Amino acid sequence: MSISFLMKKYYDNISQKKSGKLMLKYYDELLYFSFKLVGDKEKAKDVIQEAYSRFLEIKGKYEINNERAYLYKIAKNIVVQEALENQKLQSTIYEENLSFAPEYEQPEEILIQEDQEKIFMQIIDELPPRTKEAYILYTIDGYSRKEIAQKLDITSNAVEKLIKRASIKVEEELQKRGF
Repeated sequence: MSISFLMKKYYDNISQKKSGKLMLKYYDELLYFSFKLVGDKEKAKDVIQEAYSRFLEIKGKYEINNERAYLYKIAKNIVVQEALENQKLQSTIYEENLSFAPEYEQPEEILIQEDQEKIFMQIIDELPPRTKEAYILYTIDGYSRKEIAQKLDITSNAVEKLIKRASIKVEEELQKRGF
């Protein structure tokens, strides 16, 4: 190894230590500042990370007299830039969305939903009569387990077992059919 390589490695190591100290020195106050701007701690952490990254890129090229103020300015600029980008995305209106019905009203979606409902009802029809009745009363008609027990003249535990068996069977059949 050459002396110049070792010297570069030494100075890089010192530079990284200084950068790490700088980050630790202002981290908490920058986190608070960024959090106040974005309202989300994880997003604030991302802003700080990006600010330090930009700061380190610039620091080698220019002399910075007030590192703290510069970090604050970078963080604020990042938040403003992202807000402007989000605003542009939200304000963009596609003409095709204005002239068409919502997705759930599209003929293709209606047909798909009708097919899914038919398959679901076929699966329910394949259940044993008592299981089918309990399942329909519970999932479709909205009866409680206690009400179903009274209606079918069985215990709540029996209702629970019927519903559980039906749910498992329906789920298995839906998976078999690709849903």
